[in-house]
Amino acid sequence: MPVSLRLFLLFLLLAGSAGAQTLGTITMVYYDSQNRKLTSPAGASWAVETTFLDSVRAVERVYFAPKKVREQASFSNIRLRQRDGETVVYYDDGRVKRRTQYSAGKLPEESFEYYPSGRLKRHTQFADGKYILRNCFNAAGQAIHCDTLARQTICPPAVESPAQSTYVHFPPKALKLGIEGVVKVEFLVNRFGDITNSRVIESPSPELNGEALAAIRRLKKWHISYVDCEPVEVLYVYPITFQIR
Repeated sequence: MPVSLRLFLLFLLLAGSAGAQTLGTITMVYYDSQNRKLTSPAGASWAVETTFLDSVRAVERVYFAPKKVREQASFSNIRLRQRDGETVVYYDDGRVKRRTQYSAGKLPEESFEYYPSGRLKRHTQFADGKYILRNCFNAAGQAIHCDTLARQTICPPAVESPAQSTYVHFPPKALKLGIEGVVKVEFLVNRFGDITNSRVIESPSPELNGEALAAIRRLKKWHISYVDCEPVEVLYVYPITFQIR
């Protein structure tokens, strides 16, 4: 039996049946080496296990090897991918690579990154998605400038998403009523560059919302963001302007 098949048959046994999304329900999704979703464990290279705490709260674990968790994250709303609490990323040997603290589905609050030795590599604090504190250290534990650390970090070539463009139609009813303004759309870009969970968070009128969301969904792909050479999920807020000329 191939190694990958043995590995994910184990995952299947751990997962159990996937019924209603209630307390204790566990689901498992499998992916191949090209990050394509599979319908069974056969040929899988990695897997995502989701344990539901209730209908929306869940703990997600990403597996890349038998009994080895690459990432574990808590969500206050798994459907909207709203993280709450700690997200932990691990090295292949199980040592902690990064800890990031979230609160109520908002942007990160604080992050600690570590070298394989366990020494602190970078400590970052955020406010409203912006840095308010960054301390960086070399492998020996000495403080260094964070730009120096960034230059020293050598990553494999990043996977680039193709350039995308979109267009916006002015809704006829809004045009007739003379409604204009800026609609702010929040959306999540996953580790593959897919745009998901788009929603309007600020708008001058409901008449503009449908087209603002449609414009974002027409993009389909976005550039992939990386932290410490690994693709990560990123939450964006994009303003779309409707102006009558």
